[in-house]
Amino acid sequence: MPTMTGSRTGASRRRRGGGALVVGLCLLLAGCAGVAHGPTYTDAELKAICERQGGWWRGELIPGFCEFQTASISQAP
Repeated sequence: MPTMTGSRTGASRRRRGGGALVVGLCLLLAGCAGVAHGPTYTDAELKAICERQGGWWRGELIPGFCEFQTASISQAP
């Protein structure tokens, strides 16, 4: 008479393998979450971009702020 131990062992291995995969993925994500990234642009680069687009760099007053003059519909004579 065949025994069921062979199928139970296979299912047990699959469960352990799946659990190990989940634990490995969690460790990978936790390791990548702690990496510190620097700023995309420096203040000098932001100032150059602002001035190129016709704005006024106000980074000294408000960090990273570029001011643009809005269009005016009514012009007073």
